[in-house]
Amino acid sequence: MIKYYWTRYLAVYPDVLLYMLQDTEYRLDRYLAWYHRTDDFRRVMKRRKLKLTQKVKLLRATLWLMWCVLIAAIAVSVYFGNMTQNYVWGLIGLGIITMLPFVLAYGIVIPLLIGRVLIQAPRERALIASASKIFETHAGRHIAIAGSFGKTTAKEILATVLSEGLSVAATPGNMNTPIGISRFARRLTGKEEVLIVELGEERAGDVARLAKLTRPDMGVITGINEAHLQSFRTLDRTVGAIFELVDYLGSRPVYKNRANTLVAEHTAKDDPYLFDAHGANGWVVSEIKTSLHGTTFVVSKGDKKIHAHTKLVGLQTIGITIAAIAIADELGLSAKQITAGLAKVEPFEHRMQPRELHGAWIIDDTYNGNSDSVRDGLKFLKSVDAKRRIYVTPGLVEQGSKTEEVHNTIGRQAAKSANMVVLMKNSVTDYIVNGLKKADFKGELLIVEDPLEFYTNLEHFIAAGDVVLMQNDWTDNYA
Repeated sequence: MIKYYWTRYLAVYPDVLLYMLQDTEYRLDRYLAWYHRTDDFRRVMKRRKLKLTQKVKLLRATLWLMWCVLIAAIAVSVYFGNMTQNYVWGLIGLGIITMLPFVLAYGIVIPLLIGRVLIQAPRERALIASASKIFETHAGRHIAIAGSFGKTTAKEILATVLSEGLSVAATPGNMNTPIGISRFARRLTGKEEVLIVELGEERAGDVARLAKLTRPDMGVITGINEAHLQSFRTLDRTVGAIFELVDYLGSRPVYKNRANTLVAEHTAKDDPYLFDAHGANGWVVSEIKTSLHGTTFVVSKGDKKIHAHTKLVGLQTIGITIAAIAIADELGLSAKQITAGLAKVEPFEHRMQPRELHGAWIIDDTYNGNSDSVRDGLKFLKSVDAKRRIYVTPGLVEQGSKTEEVHNTIGRQAAKSANMVVLMKNSVTDYIVNGLKKADFKGELLIVEDPLEFYTNLEHFIAAGDVVLMQNDWTDNYA
């Protein structure tokens, strides 16, 4: 830290602080944790740039005002030191110079807290109260989706299929917080027949509060794993948080992923709403095929039969697709409508999204940062014919006490699926390497010091016939 202390006096330093705040979504605990572990502030704004929102402009003005006041204080100390020939003034000036970066870093928290208490919090309470009334009076079916992973994919599949026969509105992107969901509510017309809402979770009670806000009458649990374990501390707490949706819905239907161990362990085996690649709620799957061009299967229930085709890749997509079929059937869509809806389902941005580049295939899975997605992605990579099967990852974040175990497992899984592994150098790299060694990996290992440079020049790294799976992408705030 001492070696790079001088980087705190660069002209860009105030903007780096604002970038840290913005990139952590103004979560002060995460901002301060990032600040404390940073030594070289030249290396912070590498992947993205500071967005000059109105909030940032106000905070930037505040920082520069603080900077000017501190510089003036230093000047006053120097002046009085010269006038009085008293070394104490010099020590005061030196102290101000030494502490200046920390005063800026911590001082900017004060206007944030004041603004949060006096302006932001009242506005948010009013927004949430308004959204609560909208959801309470909205006559459409409300479907809530919860889980450690796969929520956005489940939401998009369900929305695409149901839209073939119903008027559907779904929360955009990964908008799954009380504020994001409330803003979504204010855009509703009231004429929608189905609302699909993704429920986020970071701590116990989050799902319960969002369920109370959105008032679902049907739910989907996509799966539970170590994602956000740093927040929840234990998997039992994670399970309890996700299953708050079940507690809210009671006897009403909640489709649950039977392929996920933690979900299956906390669900009765005869629950009709369990789903996996074999079926759900009486629907039975057969004739499964998957490739870089999509997934096909046949699903039937009684005299109903659907020849399904989506452009999604990987066997892991089948279970949630079956759940979407079962829900669509329950809501009255015909087999023809469901088939047409499935045909419109395409890979979602940065989630097992294949694209061809100079004769090679790149599978972009950089938004899927969880152990289940890693396992499923590597299974798919192993199944494809390729000149080289290349696996690229920085590892996973927020794995808490299971960080080493999870990354050892990733190494062992990668050793069985890839003949080349590319790791972005960071705090978990050695754990993945240990996993590769334990699995007696015989392929090529490349450890990259500058991820941005590697991704920018990817086309020069690959060759025709390669298949490259890129999983997860660490933002600047993880070391």
